[in-house]
Amino acid sequence: MNNPKVSVILNCFNGGDFINNCLQSIINQSYSNYEIILFDNNSTDNSIKLARKFNSKKIKIFKSKKKLKLYDARNKAISKATGKYLAFIDVDDTWLPKKIEKQVKKVYTDKSDICYTNHWTVN
Repeated sequence: MNNPKVSVILNCFNGGDFINNCLQSIINQSYSNYEIILFDNNSTDNSIKLARKFNSKKIKIFKSKKKLKLYDARNKAISKATGKYLAFIDVDDTWLPKKIEKQVKKVYTDKSDICYTNHWTVN
């Protein structure tokens, strides 16, 4: 298996309560060839300020000048991606540390075009 770049698409609207945990779960990935495309959908909270505190070159922040529908915001974020694969995460979600590694391996092993996972709801 080679080491293709994965673009992690993270759309955010007023996600200040969640963004630290979300970004930390991405940064803690065992797979290291990724970029984070953080597309802020015109938040009015401290989301971007918190994201900038990570001071990571892997996080590329883009801010919308107006609130967009989620599909428009995702498409704008995708247009900024430079990876071979896309991975989507919502700002109130977190990933287990080997998520990207396992999915990239699965795509190569099965020669598939898409891979998805299960989820757990945490209250």
